[in-house]
Amino acid sequence: MSRVYVPGRLAMAVKVGVFAATAMGGWPVSVMAAPAQQQNAVRSFDIAGGSLTQVLGQFASAAGVAISFDARLTEGLKSPGLNGTFGVSEGFSRILGGSGLQAEPRANGTYVLRPALTAGSALELGATNINGQMLGATTENSGSYTTGAVTIGKGEHSLKETPQSVTVMTRKMLDDQNLNTIEQVMEKTPGITVYDSTMGGKYFYSRGFRMSGQYQYDGVPLDMGNLYVQADSFSGDMAYYDRVEILRGAAGMMKGAGGTAGGVNFVRKRGQAAPQTDITLSGGSWDNYRAQVDTGGPLNDSGTIRGRAVVAEQSRHYFVDDASRKDQVYYGALDVDLSPDTTLGLGVAYEDVDASPCWGGLPRYRDSSDLKLGRSTCLDPSWNTWRSQRTTVFSDLKHQINDDWALKVASVYTKNTQDIKYAFASGSVTPDVGTTGMLGSMYDYDQVDYGLDAYVDGKFAAFGRQHELVVGFNASRAKKDDFYSVAFLPQRQNVFNPDKHIPEPDDSYFIANSSRGGPVNSVTRQKGAYSTLRLKLADPLTFVIGSRVSWYSSDTDSDFINTGTSQHSSTTETGQVTPFAGLLLDLDEHLTAYASYSDIFTPQGNYRSEDGSALKPLVGQSYELGIKGDWFDGRLNSSFNLFRTLQKDQAQTDFNSSCPSSDGYCYVNAGKVRAQGFEAEISGEVIERLQLLAGYTYTQTKTLDDIDTSLNGAAFNSYVPRHVLRLWGDYALGGSLERFSVGAGVNAQSDNFRVSPASGEKISQSGYAVWNGRIGYRIDDTWSVALNGNNLFDKRYYTTIGTENFGNYYGDPRNFMMSVKASF
Repeated sequence: MSRVYVPGRLAMAVKVGVFAATAMGGWPVSVMAAPAQQQNAVRSFDIAGGSLTQVLGQFASAAGVAISFDARLTEGLKSPGLNGTFGVSEGFSRILGGSGLQAEPRANGTYVLRPALTAGSALELGATNINGQMLGATTENSGSYTTGAVTIGKGEHSLKETPQSVTVMTRKMLDDQNLNTIEQVMEKTPGITVYDSTMGGKYFYSRGFRMSGQYQYDGVPLDMGNLYVQADSFSGDMAYYDRVEILRGAAGMMKGAGGTAGGVNFVRKRGQAAPQTDITLSGGSWDNYRAQVDTGGPLNDSGTIRGRAVVAEQSRHYFVDDASRKDQVYYGALDVDLSPDTTLGLGVAYEDVDASPCWGGLPRYRDSSDLKLGRSTCLDPSWNTWRSQRTTVFSDLKHQINDDWALKVASVYTKNTQDIKYAFASGSVTPDVGTTGMLGSMYDYDQVDYGLDAYVDGKFAAFGRQHELVVGFNASRAKKDDFYSVAFLPQRQNVFNPDKHIPEPDDSYFIANSSRGGPVNSVTRQKGAYSTLRLKLADPLTFVIGSRVSWYSSDTDSDFINTGTSQHSSTTETGQVTPFAGLLLDLDEHLTAYASYSDIFTPQGNYRSEDGSALKPLVGQSYELGIKGDWFDGRLNSSFNLFRTLQKDQAQTDFNSSCPSSDGYCYVNAGKVRAQGFEAEISGEVIERLQLLAGYTYTQTKTLDDIDTSLNGAAFNSYVPRHVLRLWGDYALGGSLERFSVGAGVNAQSDNFRVSPASGEKISQSGYAVWNGRIGYRIDDTWSVALNGNNLFDKRYYTTIGTENFGNYYGDPRNFMMSVKASF
């Protein structure tokens, strides 16, 4: 049976489709509008009565989806219309109720109209009022703080069906709070602690452990962010992402080698078939200005080629003196339907950062007491420079093999170059002197990452029940070419009267006076085969079992210019098995209890013991027991869990040894630590018009065994607070104030501390709460305006606690951002 695609502009598609349905007799008709990108949008509909063909066409066009059908199926069927607010799937279901027809979704995001399994009569329904919302994995245009499905674990499963802790930062959440960088996203994510690095960027901690390099892009694992340059973060702008999925707990199934903390999946925006453009202009405190254009639409008459383009630029200063940054982001994407069952996706992103940063934080007095400097104090010279360019190329192919099985193959390539030269204050301060030393650094950093992931996902019947199987393979390669040098400058800095004009040393100075540094070249390769089986043991009981077999190799060549020595280190892990198991019990239609186990390994072969042998991998296990719920057709999700994580055989420095390494010491496998606690989270529409994301985490860490026996029984990670609360809600007002929305939230935590390595004293920050707010106003169907305020009560606190020498960072003072947005 041939298919007729309606030509012409989208605004005319429905009218032409209806004419074709009546004029072409038995020819199949395709009413064209946007496919998958708009399927999860929730809109209000007011469709007048008429023929079923006409009602379907008007609904498809308004909803932004495509539906194909044979005109003979709808011949003679009438509908008085549809009125209400709902998602696509429910809308089709209501319109087709009693007609004997059903709208079947296809792999490329379109729908096809087919006879239902049970016979029905002609459609003679009254006007329907609906307030439903059927959410999917894509969060754009959903207007929700939750999601209908997550993709971090291959395939699509609801949060309730996922036997681990996952938080999704949706597009609405990112927009409402102006979260434009990975650091800002993680700072607002429940259960995550963010810690500033003295070399720029931030470290992320979950359940007491550092999240290191556990990143996915559209499900493809990469080793980005696990090296010292920019810590665990990087110049990743959120402009071209639909959502961020954050997993807490061991994430070994994601890529094999990794930590017990969790993982992050960035899911990008896709090509659009319904023309839509968003323009956003923002301006705020400390000369913070941002402009963003996001546009997309069909590139051919049939809508089988869909495009997307995003351009963003931000220029800003900071609350600290003389620090500034400029970001440029360019992104383009295409989605091409090669057939009704096969879609090819392509994308490319380029990001440029040009900054004069203030890094290193502030020192303290020699007795660890606070200098009580002004929050705007920056002790760095004005010549600090950070240049970063990143190019990322995405591709994927999705093929619906049949009604039950699908194939997805995806790849990511990214290249990052960074040139950094900076100095910061380093050294404790004597009260009568008031000065500190200056530590300078120079970096020339290049890294190229490749990643590939391919899997088949399908359902099969056995023992009278339906089960699910995922079988796949992924691989990654990271190549780093780096040169760095660290040296103390001859000048000292007055902390109470900083000199911004300390002379910039020539590059040769860093080489001649280097305390550590040199060229570092490394290649890390990972590959693995994985499989997950979801067995339906009984109607309410599902058993999930999976495993990954991993191969890992790493080779590093380092030259130490301060000692004139060099070192080659390599590590290989072959056939390392990473198991996962989970059990889900449906207590009723809303609640599911679950238990899960997962483990990880982290290769440490680059560390050498005194006899020259490579260290064994760090290993860990994570146990979780909890209950999850969803209500209102998935528009509200909740979870509560108890967790315990054990980690052992971490590489620890043997200070009684001597080895050719960057610090001159050898290492040993030692130590066993435990983290345990509980988490509670709620996300989505709590009551009508109120969207909420709230999460509370209690974490207790303990050192069970350490090479330094005096640490046994002490907190393993004291700068991860025991109590962390992340809360944000947005309420759309009704009645005469229906154009207004009001948002508010708080980031709160209990005290945290570090023990000074020099004096043994605690350097602490007492518990604090930072309140934020937002007021939005919809001018008309095109224009809207919003005002965001952060740290509304101007709380003075340290967001990161360092040592007497450096690393103490103030949190942002009170600040505001005004945004104007046009959507058409």
